[in-house]
Amino acid sequence: MTVPTEPTVFLSPRGPHSRPFMHGLIIVSVAAVLCLPLLIQGVSLEGDGPTHTAYQYHFSRQFWSGDFYPRWLMNANKGYGSPIFLIQYPLPYWITALLRPITRFRPTPAREARELGVFCFLALAAAGLAARFWLQKRHIPFAATAAAIVYISCPCVLAVSVYYTRIGQLIAFVLMPLALAACDSCRLRFTAVSALGIVLALLLLSNLFTALLFVPLMVGYAVACRDPNHMSLAKCIVSILLSFAIAACLAAIYLFPLIVYRHLFDTSALALYLPGEEFSHRFSFVRLTSLNPHMVLALVGALVVAVIAARSSWRAGGSMALRVAMLLTLGLGVLMIAPELGPKLIGLSGLKASAFEALKELTSTPHGPEKLLALGLSTAALGVFAYCHVSEDGARRRDYILLVLVVTVCGAFMLMLAVSALVWKAIPGVAAATVGPNRLGPPLTIAAIGLFAAAIDSCWRRKAIRSAMLVTFMAITVIADGVFTYQAGWIWTQLRNPSIANVDETRDVDPMFLTYVSPDHLAAFAKLIGAELNNYNVQQTPVNEGVAYLVRGRGVVNVMRQSPRKLLVSYTVFGEGRARIGQLYSPLWRIEPTSESSGGPSLGSSAEGLIEVSLVPGRHDLELVFDGGWPERYGMIVTFVSIAVFASGLVLSTRWPRKPKGVQVGELPKQATRV
Repeated sequence: MTVPTEPTVFLSPRGPHSRPFMHGLIIVSVAAVLCLPLLIQGVSLEGDGPTHTAYQYHFSRQFWSGDFYPRWLMNANKGYGSPIFLIQYPLPYWITALLRPITRFRPTPAREARELGVFCFLALAAAGLAARFWLQKRHIPFAATAAAIVYISCPCVLAVSVYYTRIGQLIAFVLMPLALAACDSCRLRFTAVSALGIVLALLLLSNLFTALLFVPLMVGYAVACRDPNHMSLAKCIVSILLSFAIAACLAAIYLFPLIVYRHLFDTSALALYLPGEEFSHRFSFVRLTSLNPHMVLALVGALVVAVIAARSSWRAGGSMALRVAMLLTLGLGVLMIAPELGPKLIGLSGLKASAFEALKELTSTPHGPEKLLALGLSTAALGVFAYCHVSEDGARRRDYILLVLVVTVCGAFMLMLAVSALVWKAIPGVAAATVGPNRLGPPLTIAAIGLFAAAIDSCWRRKAIRSAMLVTFMAITVIADGVFTYQAGWIWTQLRNPSIANVDETRDVDPMFLTYVSPDHLAAFAKLIGAELNNYNVQQTPVNEGVAYLVRGRGVVNVMRQSPRKLLVSYTVFGEGRARIGQLYSPLWRIEPTSESSGGPSLGSSAEGLIEVSLVPGRHDLELVFDGGWPERYGMIVTFVSIAVFASGLVLSTRWPRKPKGVQVGELPKQATRV
């Protein structure tokens, strides 16, 4: 008889029969089928496709010209430039730029759209593989693979992130399962802490808002999955804090300029000039003016799955408090289907309610409140329904990991509802940092998928085939309702007549110019580039980008672009003069006098928001430099030093692994004792 010396741990069965390669091949094949139109024609004009395509065009062009991290897009806004990458996440653009030598698409206006299509496929396949890598640590291979396929087909992943080209959120769906997998192996050791820190750093570089909202789930999961016999709560918290510190150091190249220069961007201007960008518009509710037949059917589908999940939670065993919480969550979601109830609750909270009618907007943006309600309600219903089938297994009823996941599902969905407007109003700092409740879709989705995998695993082990079929049918229904809600099927119908997001420099206007152009100059700059403040409509207008001319004084002035961030200005003036240069003014532009300059000129801004330089008499040369200053330099130093330090540490820890305590050199650890 053998008595184990260690406590028994629930593990999924392993062996050659699991065939991990075949499981991975199935996931990649499903991702290829889901992304087939994107692989053929590239991303479309729907959603954020045109914006990201334009950003990628300028980013890749400067990246392959030697600008490793383009902060200033020199040819954006019809050639007047844009500082958007002081705050815009860089990781998806780096990945897509590095795909260019591999894809080798012809330099047509659709090249960046096709490159982003390939990126979306790779990211979706990676998300599925990452989800399986996480789930197979605790569940049988079949359950992990099935859940991974459902994961990449979920509305928030496929319909919103892929078909509407939200590339930052799409990368986050790859990294969140990896972070949870790292939490499963979390120890107060260099390799474990560094692994979690690296994943968190990549998450920060891909989507800061999603990273901030994912942290509570990650911390709760790490605490729940720790082994109390080998790791105390204090050590677990310390290891997580060390991972945060590592992530901040590795992502310093992005975080330092973002933190220091965030005051240069006024995101409230978007809500002022673009209807639908208000914070209140990001809740989940229903407006009477937006109820067309399509939206009614989508909400009915979400209502049906919510009622089924509520019935299961009422009949489920386990904690009464948890069952009441699940019923309350679904009940509030169903209540929000009542037309005009949400806007009234938002008005009572003190937040500015969205007053415009957006029937047309429903077909062009993933941010519609009705769409968010259908997505959130169906996904939450899937999580609750799956948990109810897991709770039938008495041995797993007290699994703290499942408790963290179901609490995340309920909490995330309730914070997406208009009924929580008073809570968001009470924490304005958090509301501003996370942009809006619609950002809670990713944590809600991954928690629901974790519960789905646990349900399939539990049903398979208990040989409850009927329950497994019910959970699977619920997942298929949620996916179908999400695809229908977001009209994701349009991408297949446009294979013959595709609406590809081509790059057109004559109409290339960064929609975020509202945030970084001074309010005093905003109207004049919008007129200069042919844009409408209350719409994204842009006209083809001739511009004088990159050129210089005198607005005061006599003489000549010429400008030559030496690099994306450096302009050489040569001038000869008789008496004092003033020159206007066809580049957007930013406080980060500075004059760097050459050896021939007497150092008298100064920088200012014109009425249109362009650079103006005061000139001293005579013939002089001067350089205008867009300088990120110490935040950019120190951020780059901290990131590269951190990469070198942690790479060296990982190599050393791999070469000289830590010996287990109580084991002498040459002696094997005892696994069991004979009786």
